Amino acid sequence: MIDRRSLLLLPLGLAACGFEPLYGNRKGGGAMAMPEMAQISISPIADRAGQMLRNELRDRLVPTGVPRQARWRLDVALNETTSDLVILRDATATFAKYVGDARWVLVDLSTDAPVTKGRSRRIASYSISSSEFASLQAEEDARRRVVTAVAEDIVLRLGLYFQRTDG
Repeated sequence: MIDRRSLLLLPLGLAACGFEPLYGNRKGGGAMAMPEMAQISISPIADRAGQMLRNELRDRLVPTGVPRQARWRLDVALNETTSDLVILRDATATFAKYVGDARWVLVDLSTDAPVTKGRSRRIASYSISSSEFASLQAEEDARRRVVTAVAEDIVLRLGLYFQRTDG
């Protein structure tokens, strides 16, 4: 059982260790990461999963739609693969995995030079049933989960970049 006094002291311990929220105000009154990220223009990404990823990124980076005056451009290439994991003796698959592998580059529009880049790879598994509709829905759900996780990872890495560089 946790002591109640320990719970009261936890916020003080976090403050003492230098913890700062990524999207909040900094101690020195510096700029937040969120306004910097709202100046990112996201290039179109190929295929349906790419369109879903671009929408997820736009919702997280620029919730108002398109940046008024873009300072950066985010280029993303998404590669998706599916493969069977469990195959029965009669050669039918009952379980599969969906892999999304995104490589991204943040470009400074004033110099047209890359300032940071990264790779985000996520995997989701899904069941294959005898119903084709159910299997397609399961695969689509796996795609949605992977795309959401990749978008969250990219946004987190961009936020850390802006926090380190002060925009």
